[in-house]
Amino acid sequence: MEVQTFPNEIVFFDLETTVPNKVGQHFHILEFGAIIVCPRKLEELESFTTLIKPKDLSVVSIRSSRSDGITRAKVTNAPSFEDVAE
Repeated sequence: MEVQTFPNEIVFFDLETTVPNKVGQHFHILEFGAIIVCPRKLEELESFTTLIKPKDLSVVSIRSSRSDGITRAKVTNAPSFEDVAE
């Protein structure tokens, strides 16, 4: 029997999304982040963050009323989630 080993890393993900305010609306990712941590030392090994352009820009406010400050102008030239998912 082969013993399976696992890397000594933990990955945490963080998403910022739109918040639906009408029935039938969906969540849309606006920012994606990931951090790789060494579980033994609780040290950051690597991190990645990017704004995400939703397929429908109208779901993002022109002026942000959000604490994260994400606006339509900020995500207009951002990559799609499909472009950064790997």
